[in-house]
Amino acid sequence: MADGLRLIFVLVLYVLLSGITSKNVTIENKCDFTVWPGILTTNGPVSTTTTGFVLKKGEARVINASSWVAYYYVWGRRFCSTNSSGSFSCMIGDCGSGKIECSGGYYTPPVTLAQFRLGYTDGKDRHLVSVAKGYNLPMRVVPLPQGNETCSSNECIVDLNTTCPPELRVTSNTSLRQTVACMSGCQKLDMPEYCCSGPYANDKCMPTLYSQNFKSACPHASTINFEDNSYVACANTTNYVITFCPSTSLNNTNSSVAVADSPSPAQTQTKSGTLEPPSESQQTDEATTGEIKKSSRKLKLVLGTISLIHVPRLCSLIAGISASLAVMIIIMGVLTVRAKNARKSDWNGENFETVVMLKRYSYARVRKMTNSFAHVLGKGGFGTVYKGKLPEGKEDVAVKILKESKENGEEFINEVASISRTSHVNIVSLLGFCYEGNKRAIIYEFMPNGSLDKFISNNMSTKMEWETLSDIAVGVSRGLEYLHNRCASRIVHFDIKPQNILMDKDLCPKISDFGLAKICKNKESIMSVLEARGTAGYIAPEVFLPNYGGVSHKSDVYSYGMVVLEMIGARSREQFEISGSNNTSMYFPDWIYRDFERGEIMRIFGDQITEEEEKIAKKMVLVGLWCIQTNPSHRPSMIKVIEMLEGSLEALQIPPKPLLCLPAAIDPETLEDSYETSNFSNPSEFERSS
Repeated sequence: MADGLRLIFVLVLYVLLSGITSKNVTIENKCDFTVWPGILTTNGPVSTTTTGFVLKKGEARVINASSWVAYYYVWGRRFCSTNSSGSFSCMIGDCGSGKIECSGGYYTPPVTLAQFRLGYTDGKDRHLVSVAKGYNLPMRVVPLPQGNETCSSNECIVDLNTTCPPELRVTSNTSLRQTVACMSGCQKLDMPEYCCSGPYANDKCMPTLYSQNFKSACPHASTINFEDNSYVACANTTNYVITFCPSTSLNNTNSSVAVADSPSPAQTQTKSGTLEPPSESQQTDEATTGEIKKSSRKLKLVLGTISLIHVPRLCSLIAGISASLAVMIIIMGVLTVRAKNARKSDWNGENFETVVMLKRYSYARVRKMTNSFAHVLGKGGFGTVYKGKLPEGKEDVAVKILKESKENGEEFINEVASISRTSHVNIVSLLGFCYEGNKRAIIYEFMPNGSLDKFISNNMSTKMEWETLSDIAVGVSRGLEYLHNRCASRIVHFDIKPQNILMDKDLCPKISDFGLAKICKNKESIMSVLEARGTAGYIAPEVFLPNYGGVSHKSDVYSYGMVVLEMIGARSREQFEISGSNNTSMYFPDWIYRDFERGEIMRIFGDQITEEEEKIAKKMVLVGLWCIQTNPSHRPSMIKVIEMLEGSLEALQIPPKPLLCLPAAIDPETLEDSYETSNFSNPSEFERSS
């Protein structure tokens, strides 16, 4: 009897203790469509029924997570169905198990992840919401501490699918082609700097333009693989609520929802075997209709409130507002003038060093490092480049002495500020500068093989090294892709031409001369320009003819295409211009396209070209022709250009013939020296393609 009582006491004590230390995770679906949650744990026994199930709109499910230790992940799968053979799969977030339960299967990006680290020795759990593997659903993780503990939530509740760059979008299989997920830069490019692998692993992983776009929209979420500071620590007795498509207010987190009964999947297979969302568009339309009705009611309420205001009081109110508005306009005008004057003084002041974190040299030191400007490397409309040596050592440098100008030096500061923000193998390194009144100089790393135009002209009469040319083209494309996508702010060069591409001792190309470059915010790309900028023959049509589209980073793509076409040596611009023809229809890209259409493109390269070299040449021709498309939206992004150059020739299609080629009879000096102010605005969705 005593043993029986003792056993009962132990069982009761066990039940009480297990109740105290139990950990529950509630997963709820507030989306207007069905979600199939997936769960992956790296350790600890978890029943297969809780590794995957279905949650219809408004449903929730409570899971006992007491036995979970180490890491576990929760994500939402979408567009799921079972085919005729009984195999279950999802278009977004599939775990590859062939069943609704994931049973240890990993998620397939892109997915929004809720990540947990459980069982830490410090008695704390850690959680975060991550979009480092891409994004498919808004998500919030809310901790529910037991007792007096406090703990913060984590979330990404913005619909990133609407702002996803076109090259990263995952679209549905329906005719609407709706964006249903947004890939990460790693998933799209599979490069170490995007995936935080190899030399960029762990603490060497740096944010990219893509991850920074995610971060600006979801500041509390993790956006790169190595980002421990995004974790939130909570007591290890904390319960959690994971919400798909949460409201913007945390007050609605614990609203009542129906508990899911059955984990049976929706059957939405089409005849072709593709997975489609049969009911989501309808539900979305209903939700939109509801929002419109709510907005209508709000409008009526506001109008009703206004109608209750006494007419004399309303007139007095309007008069007061008008007077206040006039005062505000005057104040803003004064502040604008002061800010403009302050900006001018900044350009000429000593505080320039605080803007650009580079070594500043006196003009006397610059004269000494160039041996009194003895060795001229080149001249141009900007000034003269001299060879020199740094006073600190024996390293050769290139010193660009700008022409003296009465302007306030904005172009000079623009170039220094632009390059000082960059760090890439295909961007020339800036080592220092000089700024003494009208005396201005920029010190670069020295490029022993000079500029690309000299390399082209020196090799025009000899057998072309096609593999070398291809490597140069890829290098320049990587440099431009870095400027457009992976700097802290997007940089548009506006003067890509062979003279501004320098070659180091290993023929590695480096983009230089950022005097015309413009910096814009990450999410802004369309610019308004007052006058054309650049060099004749390389300027995109929209830069001097606004009707052809908005000026953006796609203008650099056009210039790059012209450089590639010139690199292959087909109808050299110099040779063609010497022929004396000023007919735009005779401009050399037209000849390239005509010969390519006829299958005669290789005849201009001679008979000594190998089959492999012929593939390289044809690929460069196709890439160049795609890049010089008249409509900016038809040009590929630099990411796509890299894919095209490194992919197979068979995968490339022949582009449409460009409708416009820039005449050769435009004065380069007028364009290159023109002054222009840049006004950035949000691009339309049609022109936002990166």
